Amino acid sequence: MTVGKYLALAAVGVLLVAACSNDATASETTGSVGTLPPEAVDIMQTEPYTTARWPYLVVDPATDEVIYSSEADKRMLLASQTKHFTVGTVYDELGADRRVTTPVYATAAPSGGTLTGDLVLVGSGDLALGGRGASEGKFEFATDGIDHVYADALPGAVLAPGDPLAGLNDLARQVAASGVNRIDGDVLVDARLWETYSTVEGLVPSIFVNDNLVDIQASPGSPGEPASIEMLPGNGLFTLDAQVTTGAADSDSTLAVEADAVDPTLIRVSGSVPAGKTSLTVFRITDAESWARQLFVEALQRNGVTVSSTSRVNDAASLPASDGYQDALRLASLESAPLGESGGMILATSYNTGANTFLCLLAVELGSDNCEDGLPTVRALADEAGVPATDLVITDGQGGDPSSATPQAIITWLKWVDEQPWADTFWAGQPILGERGSLVGVGVDSPAKGLVVGKTGTSADVEPVTERLFINLQALSGYFDVGDGRRLLFVVGVMGAVFPDLPRGVFQVGDDVGMVAAAMQQAQAAE
Repeated sequence: MTVGKYLALAAVGVLLVAACSNDATASETTGSVGTLPPEAVDIMQTEPYTTARWPYLVVDPATDEVIYSSEADKRMLLASQTKHFTVGTVYDELGADRRVTTPVYATAAPSGGTLTGDLVLVGSGDLALGGRGASEGKFEFATDGIDHVYADALPGAVLAPGDPLAGLNDLARQVAASGVNRIDGDVLVDARLWETYSTVEGLVPSIFVNDNLVDIQASPGSPGEPASIEMLPGNGLFTLDAQVTTGAADSDSTLAVEADAVDPTLIRVSGSVPAGKTSLTVFRITDAESWARQLFVEALQRNGVTVSSTSRVNDAASLPASDGYQDALRLASLESAPLGESGGMILATSYNTGANTFLCLLAVELGSDNCEDGLPTVRALADEAGVPATDLVITDGQGGDPSSATPQAIITWLKWVDEQPWADTFWAGQPILGERGSLVGVGVDSPAKGLVVGKTGTSADVEPVTERLFINLQALSGYFDVGDGRRLLFVVGVMGAVFPDLPRGVFQVGDDVGMVAAAMQQAQAAE
């Protein structure tokens, strides 16, 4: 289990200067401003942070008053705060109401119910393909636990809402309704909309079914007995070899999955799970085209369409030219939820694959199949928002290192966002302290619950010899609701903290940064 996977969601010494207020603008602030509330100082001075730095900036956007500031003009890693820029750019350039359409074409006209040509499912970059409530225009994610996209990284993950095969079933029904009841050619998947993007999180293709994950769910027996293992969605592409036992009720899940060294369609599952509750992990698909093809074939068969081909591998070499599809041979299509819905999940859960997919969609809009060609669009919009080029570096859609910015740059962007017609959609997608997304478990008993809205960002490494967790950055940025219709924009982060081990550290640092933000919000709400 890699450090990056563990840290993906948490997507989850302080100098005090006595000053009640300061009317300098954020861009003019270089030193420390404002007396922090004692609750924040207490956290900042605890053991993990004795040699750490705490950059922060709190600004009233209505007056440009700087309320709290330290190191606001110094660059820090962005990590998943990058998604502020990626998602905002997609909303501005493509539209938060924009939908993408996934079509299915025949390569020849069917005759007498039989298709002698091929049937081609063409990937569009739809992240859900009918799942997650897409039929109702939604993009739902798990709210009673960590979404399954990080089930191999963080404990407590649960299955994603909705039927992941709903879209394929819909497409299959449309094919059957067109009069096709037999396919003597092949069933193919065309994922050439962009070149599969290789990122630190994994591969980003233009076709997704169940987030390109096989869910592996373990139901425990009594301690010492084997656990029951279920593969979801059920499919004919993979088989399981499970060697999983049941541990004590207070034990940790040690579920591990890997492909067999000889047969990549054999998933080996090992480890133990605690008695009394189900445990979830995932197997990450590396051949998205063959995965989607197999599940589409099975959907066609469920809906009365016979498929002659027995292949379990997508034959990309047999695809027609990308511009060779004919409208008259379009047998089915599926519309996604609005990008504002999927963007909300990307922000709330810090969904890295989704953020990188958004970058790819920006590239496609420019006519490119190279996802990195979406980066200049993000950069250009930041320029338009008034963010100096020297203050912002973005290397991908998700926020992989060394993506970085000054707190001033983040505030400048967020203030500009507030003036855009899609601002409400942008803010509605953000995590909320104690209530939503990657902040759902932070500050649940705090009086600031529901009043701190912002994106988390995490960059960290484990020291090989000691296995201590070193925090390159843990940050939070967004707005405080301080009452009477007032909002304060904020950035708060910590750099250089060290924790004894990874599991405790990754959760503690997220809690501590969240509670520093909560203390700032409460102090200003009381003004």
